[in-house]
Amino acid sequence: MLFCGFHHLLAVFEPHSAMSLLHLAVLDLTAFISLSALICLMPTAYQILEAIAKSQENSRELQRSQQMQQLFLDQGPFVAYIKDEQSRILYYNQELQSRFSVDSQEWLGKTDSEFLPDPEEGRQVMENDRVVLKTLRPLKLIEEVKIPGNDQPCYWLSFKFPFSDYATGANRIGGISIDITESIEAQRSLTDLNRQLEEKTLELEAKKQELIYLSDMADMLYSCESEDEVYQVVTLTCSKLFPNMSGCICITANSKNYVQMSSFWGDRRTNKEIFSQSDCWALRRGKVNLLSSANLGMMCNHLIRPVSGAHLCLPLFGKGEVVGILYIYALKEISPEDQQIAEIIARTLGFALNNLSIKQRLTYDSLRDGMTQLFNQSYMETITEQRLAEAERSGQPLSIIFLDIDNFKSYNSRYGHVTANIVIQGLAKLLLKSIRSFDIPCRWGGEEFVILMPNMTLENLRKRVEQLRVDVEKMQLKDGDRILENITASFGIAVSEPGITVKDLLNRANQAMLEAKRTGKNQVREYVNSCN
Repeated sequence: MLFCGFHHLLAVFEPHSAMSLLHLAVLDLTAFISLSALICLMPTAYQILEAIAKSQENSRELQRSQQMQQLFLDQGPFVAYIKDEQSRILYYNQELQSRFSVDSQEWLGKTDSEFLPDPEEGRQVMENDRVVLKTLRPLKLIEEVKIPGNDQPCYWLSFKFPFSDYATGANRIGGISIDITESIEAQRSLTDLNRQLEEKTLELEAKKQELIYLSDMADMLYSCESEDEVYQVVTLTCSKLFPNMSGCICITANSKNYVQMSSFWGDRRTNKEIFSQSDCWALRRGKVNLLSSANLGMMCNHLIRPVSGAHLCLPLFGKGEVVGILYIYALKEISPEDQQIAEIIARTLGFALNNLSIKQRLTYDSLRDGMTQLFNQSYMETITEQRLAEAERSGQPLSIIFLDIDNFKSYNSRYGHVTANIVIQGLAKLLLKSIRSFDIPCRWGGEEFVILMPNMTLENLRKRVEQLRVDVEKMQLKDGDRILENITASFGIAVSEPGITVKDLLNRANQAMLEAKRTGKNQVREYVNSCN
């Protein structure tokens, strides 16, 4: 337009004919219109040029943005992919290519079930895709993926989301997955550690409870007064420590001829109640004997046939020798821990039997007269008080006998102290033979003796004491081959009354005995209440 207007302007200055003048006027008008149009269109042309430049800049920016997005998807440290409505791969990035060792075109147009190693895994992935398309909502899940060449599965945190392809209007599925295998393994390790910690805690609680049971057992054993109580305490403890097992305590008889079951626990008995010492290998060898499927030890003959399960025999040591066994039976195996606990119980039981024997011996010595082995004066006073209380409650009489050897000082002067002691011992033996099992004989001191007889009427008491006086008179005494002179004794008897004290009862019997001595000796006198 600019060139055309300039050309018309130059034509004005050229020489022309009349016809040419008319033509020139037209050209001048055209030149004027062209220049006017050029002047008017110049701003619009500038805007057009600016729009074109901006459009080109926007196109370049869009291209750079698309390139950045493509680089982000292709080179990002995550798996990215796009699928169509049939779950066919339309795009996948380099991370997915490198993980599965495939090129950029190998999986295009294929579904997951076609290229994943596990077809079931592929079907599950496609089912998740269908959920996304059906709901048109994003889906977040953890997927377990098996990669060729790796025995251990990988775990991906996957985000699947629907979107529309504006070019075609079709629905698409986009997906981004992040490898969280290390996090899962760390979580599993933490879970395993927590589980192990819980197991250790439970083990410690069990050990603590075992220690409590063993401590309670030791405390109770210290307070036991008889062997039966010892056996009951141990079997009770074993029933708590070994609730799924059975067992018993077997003790060797005093004659050493046989072993007898003293106590047991559990529902099943697999051990004989009485057997010979030679029937048990633990008794023979003085060592633990374990018989089970995992430990083929020697089979003891005291086991009841047929033999199955696990059998543990532990020797019990007391007084420096084997005095019995602790026997344990289990349906399956006896663990080393249970065996260790059983050995502790066996040792503790042996110590308890030893301590009880010493305790009983000390108690016996403290209650008995050393020469006659009858009860001493201190015990007689204590037991008389108890028997009086029982007599008060039951309404039954309590009788007491006080006896003294006649002329014992002259007897002692004639034969000497040693021989005189033989006489006292002989009289003590006679008293033990002549009284009932629940009567209580006592050496009161020197040549004096006291006998406590519960539940006996005065009439029966007179007959029994008179017979005892005759037996003493007829008793034959010897010092080796030498026959000694016979002895006689004076007896005093008394029967309890409601409210009487121990001192008064003993004094009454003593006064009756002194009366027998005063009136001729070798006779029985009963206490007569002068007030009555």
